[in-house]
Amino acid sequence: MTADPVTVEPVTVEPGSVVRRDRPTVDLGPLDPARGAGRPVDRDDDDEAGLYALVEQVRRIRALTTGGMFDTDLGPLTDRIRRVADELEAASASPEQRQEVNWRERRYASNCPIIGRSNVLAPPAEFELLDDGTLRAEMTLGLEYQGPPGCVHGGVVALLFDAALGRVNHHAGTTGMTMYLDLDYRSPTPILEPIVVTARRVRVDGRKVWSQGAVHAGGRLCATAEGLFVMPAEWVAAYRQHRDEGAVEG
Repeated sequence: MTADPVTVEPVTVEPGSVVRRDRPTVDLGPLDPARGAGRPVDRDDDDEAGLYALVEQVRRIRALTTGGMFDTDLGPLTDRIRRVADELEAASASPEQRQEVNWRERRYASNCPIIGRSNVLAPPAEFELLDDGTLRAEMTLGLEYQGPPGCVHGGVVALLFDAALGRVNHHAGTTGMTMYLDLDYRSPTPILEPIVVTARRVRVDGRKVWSQGAVHAGGRLCATAEGLFVMPAEWVAAYRQHRDEGAVEG
């Protein structure tokens, strides 16, 4: 016996009935890239197996092979890399095992696709924390992050913001999950040139946290963003304890 097909009634959206959020106003003063460096954060040493050192060499290959042009026969090199990959695969834990250990041991930062030293997708960005809580990182993105010619892909810019806003919230004691990320692309973000990513937390209301960020290239504003993050209920007590301890120390 087969079940009757499910009928889904079409939804009609009347013109003008979609409610959009107001465009955010981003205060660029605290996000000025010229404010200088701060205290290094989210740094950790390599593990005994030398994973970070290995990943760094894979990043070199990633960068060189993106749109690669070589004056040599790649066949022998490919065979050597294949043998190395086979050896690593034979010695590696499964993805499920790695995921379980990484979350149990809270290796969040090292696996981040922006700052993670064990993630080959990451540049990796190296953030510094200023005295007022603003987060800052200077980096140069290569061809592997390109969208339009000479420009960082817009999705990569969004990823930079999501990571930066998330980390600045973390360092303020208000880690949350992204609910929305509102971006304005002001001008192209260049590849192969230094850029500065800045972020700061701007407001907390219960479990809701708002943060803003900017990307600059030289003195030119490339993009701004505002994100809303929500702290899971079980994290709220930890945030309040962090806030109260800070008030006592102050």
